[in-house]
Amino acid sequence: MKKYYYLLIIFFILCSYLYSQTDIDSLEIRLKTVSGKERVDILNQLAKRYYVLSPEKVIKYGQQALELSQKFDYSRGRAQALKIIGAGNYYLSNYDKSLEYYLNSLKIMEDIGDKEGISTILNNIGIIYWKLSNYDKALEIYTESSKIMNELDNSEGIAKTLNNIGLIYMTLENYDKALENFLKSLKIMKEIGNKNNIAYCLNNIGIIYWYLENYNKSLEYYLESLKINEEINNKYGIAASLKNIGGTYLKLKNYDKSLVYLKKGLKLAKEIEAKDLIQNIYATLTDFYSVKANHQEALEYYKLYSGMKDSIFTKESSEKIAEMQTKYETEKKEKENEILRKNNEIQKLEITRQQNLRNSFIAISVLVLILMVVIYSRYRIKQKANKILTEKNIQINEQKNQLAKTLKELQETQKMLVDTAHRAGMAEIASGILHNVGNVLNSVKVSSQILKERIEKSKVNSLGKALNLMEQHTTDLSNYINSDEKGKMLPTYLLKVGKILKEEQENYLKEISNLHKGIDHIEEIVAVQQNYAGVSGIIESVSLSKMMDDVLRMYQDSFNKYNINIEKDYKELPHILVEKGKLMQVFVNLLKNAQESLIIKDDKNKIITINILEDKEKKYQMVEIIDNGIGIKKDNLDRIFSYGFTTKKGSQGFGLHTSALAIAALKGKLTAYSDGKGMGAKFTAIMPINKSNYSATKAPRHKGLI
Repeated sequence: MKKYYYLLIIFFILCSYLYSQTDIDSLEIRLKTVSGKERVDILNQLAKRYYVLSPEKVIKYGQQALELSQKFDYSRGRAQALKIIGAGNYYLSNYDKSLEYYLNSLKIMEDIGDKEGISTILNNIGIIYWKLSNYDKALEIYTESSKIMNELDNSEGIAKTLNNIGLIYMTLENYDKALENFLKSLKIMKEIGNKNNIAYCLNNIGIIYWYLENYNKSLEYYLESLKINEEINNKYGIAASLKNIGGTYLKLKNYDKSLVYLKKGLKLAKEIEAKDLIQNIYATLTDFYSVKANHQEALEYYKLYSGMKDSIFTKESSEKIAEMQTKYETEKKEKENEILRKNNEIQKLEITRQQNLRNSFIAISVLVLILMVVIYSRYRIKQKANKILTEKNIQINEQKNQLAKTLKELQETQKMLVDTAHRAGMAEIASGILHNVGNVLNSVKVSSQILKERIEKSKVNSLGKALNLMEQHTTDLSNYINSDEKGKMLPTYLLKVGKILKEEQENYLKEISNLHKGIDHIEEIVAVQQNYAGVSGIIESVSLSKMMDDVLRMYQDSFNKYNINIEKDYKELPHILVEKGKLMQVFVNLLKNAQESLIIKDDKNKIITINILEDKEKKYQMVEIIDNGIGIKKDNLDRIFSYGFTTKKGSQGFGLHTSALAIAALKGKLTAYSDGKGMGAKFTAIMPINKSNYSATKAPRHKGLI
């Protein structure tokens, strides 16, 4: 009886194993026994099974199905193959190529009158236009798809369309409308039970709550999406969820969990070669280490993020080579299959029998192997437990010592970076002053050249000739003037020369006045610079309005050169205690940034507005510098003060970063705001009113400044 009991257990395990064979294994076996149009359908089904597992295999099997469908003139199979190849390219972020395949598939479906196929492919095309930022076209496509879905009463299709429309509204920042469509889509998907699409909807809802800054609600949906993606082994979905969860924990300041999820997401994204996810995770890790004030790590991940373009180019080249190789292998296999088909019917039963025997052997072997591994693992765990505990204690002590050493090095590095940033900022101020002095010297040079040329052409020489004639006739001057023809012309000539000399005198005085103004302006610029170039670290009582006027005087010539108008609105405010050099550096950088934004603007109406205010409770004073220049993209607002970040050609991205460091050292705050590209920008420097606004040791957290 005991013998039969064990046999029954083995039989049950064997049956369970055979039953758990995936659809992919079944389709692979069937592929060896079919031909013609049926083979095209099997290849298409096999490609679909790899949607969430391997985009490369999706394209590989789809390409084989496409070539066979063309050979057998099988229109429906060809349309499906084109659609599948388009999906594979979409998952690899090759959107232009994906759109090309989808449009070819749509044309065939319209020719054969497949309404359900048309509505499905329209949805996919809408997604591509969304990815390519053609939102009007995407909404037009989705509307057309929705009409067909409703005619067919296709619930899943309607849900997908609602989800895609939600994506468009999310991109257009109409979050309420986007959330409404996502929730409707999620409700239908849950009724249908499509886990892949449920996970996708949950992820999108999490994104909406993230944009609405409801991070706890966002985290709830991301975690639910991750759970479902793990159940269906959707690797792309898992990686995306891990990235989103890590970013949300960063917003919630749970840095340990944030780093764990981001690292897991990056590892999986690299495994499946999801380029868009890798880029996004690099960007998030850059922000993470910026928040943690780990500038070295932040810079490394920023370099990786920037280098993705080269990586993408290399990837595309490799894919082209792989595509050619796949085509060659496919043609070779087709020739071999022609021979194999003749023997397939005979070998079919033999293959099935051998397959069953092999599966039985594998099942029993796996069972025995698992038991051996479990027994051996338990033995090894017990043996190593004490050794691991001892090693851990030693490692903990070593780590404590290393952490203390690292902390000291970080403090020294931080102080060095702050000092370096200050010196770099003062050097930039000096450079700007020299530039403005140079502009004034040019005007002085022009005035002196004009004086030289006018003196050389003066009528004084002509006056000398007339006086010589008068000197020659001093004894009979009256007779000479009244009787001689030349003498008669002399008084009229002298009157004309006198009038001309008077005009020359006025012009000379005017140019001499310009020279004096230029020299006075140079003295004024130098005096202002000397006033603010004091010893670093000294706290003084200053007026923000006077300091701003001093900076404007230094740069007035530069503003005049580019036709930039300055509008001021100052309140009469009490002095505050600050380090003048640092605050001067901030004002110079902010005005320079505003000027550069206006220089490249086509509009002639270029205005910088400066407001100096104080809050009602008098807790702080603030300076607002507003320009109507090219503006700032909303995606860049969170990173504009980060080290090395810039959108200007030839710029190193240090000016605003240095300003943020300087304001933070003064216990103040620097913020940036813009309604978007072409809408101008506003930078606000906030200074607290207290006994001392200076901290030489506390390092700023760059993202916290925004």
